[in-house]
Amino acid sequence: MPTPEATLSSIAEPATGWTVILPLKGGPGAKSRLGAPAALATAIALDCLTAVLAVDRVDAVLVVTPDPDLAAAAAAAGARVQAESSPGAGLLPAVTDGLAAILGRCAVLLGDLPALRTGDLETALELSGDLLTRAGDGRTVPPAMVFIPDAEGTGTVLLTALTPAAMRPSFGPASASAHQAAGAFRLEADLPRLRRDVDTPADLRTAIEFGVGPRTAAALAEITV
Repeated sequence: MPTPEATLSSIAEPATGWTVILPLKGGPGAKSRLGAPAALATAIALDCLTAVLAVDRVDAVLVVTPDPDLAAAAAAAGARVQAESSPGAGLLPAVTDGLAAILGRCAVLLGDLPALRTGDLETALELSGDLLTRAGDGRTVPPAMVFIPDAEGTGTVLLTALTPAAMRPSFGPASASAHQAAGAFRLEADLPRLRRDVDTPADLRTAIEFGVGPRTAAALAEITV
């Protein structure tokens, strides 16, 4: 049985684990711009999920999806799953659904990162946590949010905050500038695998050069993109 001092200490110490929201569209139209079949989009999503679930700093992963097959696969892998309240409404409503269901440190991660590795996200969350909790020196105030832009610098692959209430997500076109305008700290991390989302065949070719996950590799072996 823990001593009263130990119990008090554990209550007083802030939680350091993260809940990661992973919005996954799923279905035939999941990667329409990529022109890829649904099987490849699902493989990318599940490889991304596998990498996230293995991060020590992550206490829980919440997958938000309207697709029942993807939901079942995510749950079997160990993720919490939530259906979209407005299926087909887009990425931002799905993220909002996820934020309404969680507490504590939170991160929103895009699910189209086939080259993501566990260490990439581990580093990104460590850097984000340091920025979000840094002690003010009378001149510097910690940001309410931290984001990592995509490889082009215009989109957002990861958005973090200490609480869901602090989140002001603006995913969509030019989301990087929108998040920055909302007061988020732009973290230009040297994490090319994390920052390489795939919307076009050229993006996918770059991800393949980095090395994709096993499901994605198997799906690619079946098709020509």
